[in-house]
Amino acid sequence: MMQYHVSGKMLEGVTIRPDIPKQYQHFQLPFATTVESVSGVFGAMLNQVVAGDDWSIQLVQFFIAKQVRLYPVAQQPLGVLHCMLKGQVPCMLKGMGDIVLRERELHFFYVPAGSRNLALLSKGYYESFQIGFSSAYLSRFAQNGSPLKEVYHKLAHQLPLGAAAGSCALSLQAIEQVEKIRQCQLKGTRRHLYHQARINDLMLMYISALEDRHHQKLPVMSKHETEMHQLSAYIKDNLEKPLMIAQLADKMGLQLQAMEKEFKKVHKQTVKSFVQEQRMKRARLLLADGKMQVTDVAYTVGYADAAYFSNAFKKQFGMTPSTYQKIIQEEKLQDNVS
Repeated sequence: MMQYHVSGKMLEGVTIRPDIPKQYQHFQLPFATTVESVSGVFGAMLNQVVAGDDWSIQLVQFFIAKQVRLYPVAQQPLGVLHCMLKGQVPCMLKGMGDIVLRERELHFFYVPAGSRNLALLSKGYYESFQIGFSSAYLSRFAQNGSPLKEVYHKLAHQLPLGAAAGSCALSLQAIEQVEKIRQCQLKGTRRHLYHQARINDLMLMYISALEDRHHQKLPVMSKHETEMHQLSAYIKDNLEKPLMIAQLADKMGLQLQAMEKEFKKVHKQTVKSFVQEQRMKRARLLLADGKMQVTDVAYTVGYADAAYFSNAFKKQFGMTPSTYQKIIQEEKLQDNVS
C-alpha cells in the first residue's frame, strides 16, 4: 500500500513503531494485519492495513502539530480508491499534477511504484481511507465503457505516470459501507468475505456515480439556468475585476435575491463562494507556475489587498501563498535533479 515519508529536516528524532501508542489505542483496528506508528516534531501518524489476496484496506490517521511535507509512495503499482474522511490536503501527484483531496470525496488513482508524490499537511487532524487493488481484481470493474478503463490499462502495464478516473462525493450509502468495514468484528474467512462484499459495494457505488454523471442527459435549460451558466463563465473570465454581487445582478438584469437563488439552484453554492473558489483555483495555478510574485498573483485574481489575499489563501489551504509557492518550486527543482 502507500507509505508516507517525512521530509528531510523533520527526519531527526522520528520514531517508527510496529504498534499503536497507548494514547491512540482507541483508534486501533482489531483486524489490522500490519500496524505502524510514526512520531516526531511534526506530530504523529498511525498507519493500519488489512491485507487481502487481491486488495488491501488502509486507514491512515495524521495528528499534525506542525506543518509538514509528506511524500506518499506506493510500494508496488496500485489502483487506489481513496477518500479523505477528515480534512483537506493539497497534493502534487506524478502524472496528475496539482490536486486537492477534499473531505468526503471519492477518487480513484493509478499510482506507479516508487513515484515521489507530495502532500502538504497543516496543523490539525486528518483521516485517510483507501482500498488498493491488484490489476486482476480491478479488471472486473474495467470492462469496455467503464470509467476505470484507463487506470486499469496503466496498472496492468505498470506505466510510469499516474492517472485519475474522476471524483464524486462520498454518499451516505458509501459512508455506511466504510463504517461497516471499520467496525467489522468477524474473524478469519468470514471477515475476509464480508470486507470483500463491502469493497465491491463501494466500487459499484463509485462507478455508478461517475457513469450517472457522464451519461446523464441534460434537460432543456430554463432561461434562468442558461443565464446562471453564462454568469459563471463570465466570473471565470473576469476574476481580476471586483465582481461585486450587486453589480453582477445588475449586469444580468435580475433582482439580487433572485440571482442568488437561481445561481445556488444551478451551481449548488452562492455566487460569493463560487467567486472565492475560482480565485483560489486560479491563484494556486499561478503560484505553482512560479512566474509571478505573490502580490501580482493577488491582483491577477481580483484582490486589491495582497495581505487580505494571503489571509484568504491561508484559511483555505492552511499555508500562506509564499510558503505554497516555495514548496512547489522546491519540488520542481528536486524533480529536475532526479
